[in-house]
Amino acid sequence: MRRIKRSLTVAMLCFTLGIAAQNNPGKKTVVVVDAETQMPLPGVTIENTTSNEYLFSSEEGSFELDPKQNNEVVIKITYLGYVEQEIIVDANDIPSRIELEVEDNLLDGIIITGYTRQSKARTTGSVAKIEAASINTVQVSSVDQALQGQVPGLYVASPSGQPGTPGRVTIRGIGSLQDQQTTPLYILNGMAISAATFSSLNPDDFEELVVLKDASATAQYGSRGANGVIVITTKRGDNEQKDLRVTYQTQYGFSNVNNSKWDMMNTDQRLQFEEMLKDPDMPGWAYSRNNPYKIVNGQQVLKTEQDYQEGDYKLAQLKQTNTNWKKKLMRNGITQSHNLTFDGGTDNTQHYTSVNYFKQEGVLYNSDLERFNINSNIQHQSGRLSTNFFVNLASINSHVSESDFDVSETNPVASLYFALPYENPYDKYGNLTPGVNRFGTNALQMYQDVTRKEKQLRGVVGSNFNYELTEDWKLTSTIGVDYAKISNTHIIKPDTYFGDLVEEGGQGMYSQGDQTNIGVVANFGTNYKYRWDAHEIEAIALMEMNRQKYDYYGFTGYGLIGGLDGNAGGTTPGTPENDFIPKISGSTSENLLLSQLALVRYSFENKYTFSTSLRRDGSSRVPSDNRYKYFYAFGASWNIKQENFLEDIDVLSMARIRASYGLTGNANGFASDFGYRRLYGPGQYNGQISLVPTTPGNPNYNWEMNRILDIGVEFGLWNNRLVGEVDFYNRITSDLFVDRSLSITSGFESIADNMGKIRNRGIELRLSGDIIKQSDWNVNVGLNFAYNKNKILSLGEEDEIITEDYSIHKVGESLGHFYMVRWAGVDSQTGAPLYLDKDGNVTTTFDPDNAVLVKGSYDPAIKGGFTTNIRYKNLEVNALFSFIHGMYRLNTGEFYRTSADPNYRIYNQSTSMLDMWQNPGDISNNPGATHPRYMTDRELQKADYLKLRNLSINYKFKDLGKYNRYIKEINIFGQGQNLITWTKWRGQDPEDDNNWYEYEYPLPRTFTAGLKVIF
Repeated sequence: MRRIKRSLTVAMLCFTLGIAAQNNPGKKTVVVVDAETQMPLPGVTIENTTSNEYLFSSEEGSFELDPKQNNEVVIKITYLGYVEQEIIVDANDIPSRIELEVEDNLLDGIIITGYTRQSKARTTGSVAKIEAASINTVQVSSVDQALQGQVPGLYVASPSGQPGTPGRVTIRGIGSLQDQQTTPLYILNGMAISAATFSSLNPDDFEELVVLKDASATAQYGSRGANGVIVITTKRGDNEQKDLRVTYQTQYGFSNVNNSKWDMMNTDQRLQFEEMLKDPDMPGWAYSRNNPYKIVNGQQVLKTEQDYQEGDYKLAQLKQTNTNWKKKLMRNGITQSHNLTFDGGTDNTQHYTSVNYFKQEGVLYNSDLERFNINSNIQHQSGRLSTNFFVNLASINSHVSESDFDVSETNPVASLYFALPYENPYDKYGNLTPGVNRFGTNALQMYQDVTRKEKQLRGVVGSNFNYELTEDWKLTSTIGVDYAKISNTHIIKPDTYFGDLVEEGGQGMYSQGDQTNIGVVANFGTNYKYRWDAHEIEAIALMEMNRQKYDYYGFTGYGLIGGLDGNAGGTTPGTPENDFIPKISGSTSENLLLSQLALVRYSFENKYTFSTSLRRDGSSRVPSDNRYKYFYAFGASWNIKQENFLEDIDVLSMARIRASYGLTGNANGFASDFGYRRLYGPGQYNGQISLVPTTPGNPNYNWEMNRILDIGVEFGLWNNRLVGEVDFYNRITSDLFVDRSLSITSGFESIADNMGKIRNRGIELRLSGDIIKQSDWNVNVGLNFAYNKNKILSLGEEDEIITEDYSIHKVGESLGHFYMVRWAGVDSQTGAPLYLDKDGNVTTTFDPDNAVLVKGSYDPAIKGGFTTNIRYKNLEVNALFSFIHGMYRLNTGEFYRTSADPNYRIYNQSTSMLDMWQNPGDISNNPGATHPRYMTDRELQKADYLKLRNLSINYKFKDLGKYNRYIKEINIFGQGQNLITWTKWRGQDPEDDNNWYEYEYPLPRTFTAGLKVIF
C-alpha cells in the first residue's frame, strides 16, 4: 500500500469539506463493506486523487461524496487486509455500496472481540481468526473437536469418542493445579455462555471464531479471561439479499474404529499361552497332552488314555470358537445431518434462521446422540437505534456407554480386551450366558440389561442494543440468558443378570438426576469513537452483571417391577424389611459477578496503536475482604512497513510489531460457590439427626492471578504470497487454588487455599503461503506451531504434592509429572522382574518408596497443525493435519494385557506374551508367570501423534443454465474425520485429556458424503 502523506493544510481542507458536505443537500452516502461477509468496514481510507483529499469511513462503514464537486473523480480506497481499489465515480452515477475483497493469504481483517469490533491492524493483542468455512461442514457431535490444529496455542484434547462428549480446551498451556478449571471463556454474539452450551451449537451457523490469547485481548474480561477467550459470531442476514434465500445441506456417513494397533490373542494363541502357564484351571493346560495330570477333588491324579482323548475333543471344540469381540461389541455407527437455512434482508432489517437435525450412532451399541438445533438472528435499524436479537435452542437426547473411563467388566471397551477368544457368548438356543469372568458375554448382556440416558434442553436468548447519541457517541447494551436443563437416567432391569447383582435387593434399580443451570448476563455502557485527520480514539465504559444459578435433585429407587422398569413408577416403596429403601440427593448454589470496565484505544493511521483496559470484578465466591480485584492491560502495535526506511523494500509487503502486558484473574477454580465459608451438612450426633461441619472454610481465600507478557511480529513477503505471525509469551499464575492438607486433629483432611506459582512460557508460529496463485488455480499451505514450557515455580511451603498414585506436582517440574518406580527388565536366569531403586541400583524388590520422577507429563509441550488447500476452478480439496509431541500417558491397558500374574492371566493377553520368559537363559521383556506384576514406568508410553484430522473434497455447480432461475448453486462434497494416526502409542488412539488410559471410549473415524443446494 502506498504510504499516505498528510499535512496540516490537507487536514484543515478535509475538515472544511466535511462541514460543507454536512450542509450540502446533494451529498451522497457510500458504504464500504467486506465483499464476503457484507459487514461494514470502519476507518477505511478514501483518497480523492483528483483533488488530493482524504476521508475515513465511519463506524457504520459510510462516507460522503459531493456530486457537485466534479463531474468525474478518481477514488482510491485502501484498508489493511483488503485489496486496494481504485474507481472512477461519475457525478450522475455514484455507487451506494463499495465492496472490498479480503487480500488473499493475509493474517488480517475485521476482528470482533466481544466488546468492540475493529481492524486487526488496530489491535494490540494476540488474536487469531478461525474462518467458519473450515468447520461449517465438519461432522462432530461436539463443536470444540473441530478446533484442534486450527490456531497456534489452542489445544483440544478429546477424552472420549462417546457422541457428544466435549473436549478439554486449553489456550497456552495449563495455568492451574485444577486442570478442569482451565477452560476458556466462550462469547456468543457478545454474551458469555458455558463450555457445554458451546459444544452443543451447530457449527454451520458460525460466521467466524476469534481466539483471544494475551492480556491485551483478554483482560477486558477480567476474572473470566484468565484461560483465554473464544468469541463466536453467528451468521446474519444479507441486506443485499432482497429475496428470501433458502439453503439446504445434508450429510450421511458412518463411523468405525481404527484397530491398527490391535494385537490380542486369537484362540490358538490363547491356548498356547495357557499351556505355557501350566495352570490346571485353564483349558489350554488342563486338556493338553503335555499335562500328565488331572485334578480330582483338589488332588493331582494321572490321566488315562480316555482322559487324553476327552481332552483332545474339548480342545478341538474350543478351537472351533474364535470370537471376534471387536465385531461383537462394536459397530459401524451411522451419522446423518440435515440443515435448512433461510436468510435475507433489506437496508433496515436482516434475518437469518436455521433448523438443524444431527444424529450419530456411537461405535458401541449402547451409545448414540440425537440433536435438534434452531438458530435465529434478526438485525434491525430504526433511526439511531440498532438491535440484534438472537436465539439458539438445542434439544439433545443421548444414550451413554456404561462405565466409560473404568477398568471394569461393566465397561464394554475393557471387556473387548478382557474377553477370551474361545468364549462363546450363546447357548444352543441362542441365549446369552453371562457369568463370572465371562467378560465378553457380560458386556453383551449389559447392552440389554443396563440403560443410561441423558436429555438436555439448552437455550441461549440474547439481544444487543446500540443507540447513537451523536455520530461519534453511542450507548450499548447486551442482555442474555444461557439456560440448560439436564436429566440423567440410569436403569438396570430386574430379573436379569445385572439386575440380580444390584446390592439393594437384587431386583434392578432406577436412578434419575435433574439439574438446571441458568446464567444471566447484562451490561450497559457507552462507546465513543472519534476520528480527526489520521487520528482515531475509541473509549468504552460499561457495567456488567453475570449471575449463575444451579439446582440439582436426584433419587435412586430399587425393586423394579417388570414392565414398569422404564420409569420411576416401577420402583417398589422401600421399607427396612424389603431392603428397597431409596436414596435421595439434592443441592442448590448460585454466584454473582459484578464488574465495571474501561477500554481506551488510540490509533494513528494504520501505523501506531496504543490500548489500555481496566476492569474491576467483584465475585460472591470470594471472601468479603478479597472480593474486589482490579485487572488491567497495556498494549501497543507498530506497522513498521509504513515507515520510510521500509517503504522501498519490495520483498517485505507487510510488517507489524506488537507488545502487551497485563493482569487477569480466575475465580472459577474455587472449591464451590461458598468454599471460603465453614459449611455444614446433614449428619448424626448421639443417634439424632443434626448438622455437622463438612468444610473448614477459609476467610483468606483469594483469586488466582495471571500476569501475561506477549511480544508478537506479523509479516508478509513477496506481495503477501507468504504471511506469518510469531509470538513469544510469558504467563505466570500465582496464588494457585490448592487443597492444602491439614492435621487430622482438625477434623478435616484439607482446606481450600491459595499458594504457589506456575509459569507457562512459549513461542507460537503461524505461516501461510500461496504456492500457486491464479484465477482458476490456487494451492495454499499453512502451518501453525506452538511450544509451551510449563513449570511449577512454587507450591507455598511445600516442595511437592502427590496428586495420584503415579503423578506429582513438584517445584521445578511441569504439572502432573509422572512419579513411578522404574522398570529395569527381566532377570534372564530367574525370570524375575527387575526394578531400579531411588539411587538407580537394580533390585528384584518392588517398593513404592523407590518412585522417582520419570519421563514427562500428559500436557504436550509441542502442538500444532498444517493445512493444504487446493482449488481448481470449482473443485476444492482441503486437508487438515494436527500433531502433538512431548505427551506421555500411563497405559493401564498395556499392564493388564501383558501380565501372566495369577491375578491377571484370566484376561486375554497381547500376542507379545508368547515371548514370555520360561526357562533360564531366555531373553524377554515379559517376566515369568510365577512372579507378581506391578505398575512401573514400563507402562508409561509416548502418546505423540500426527493425525490426518480432516480431508474434504468439494465441487460447486454454479452454471446451471435455465435452472439458475430456481437454483443458484449446488455443492457436492465428501469428507473424513480422524482418518489416519501415526503414533507409537500401543492402543486404539493416543488422544485424550488426562494422564491415564483406562479403556476410554475409542475415538472413531467418520466418513460422510454431502449435498448443499442454494435456492
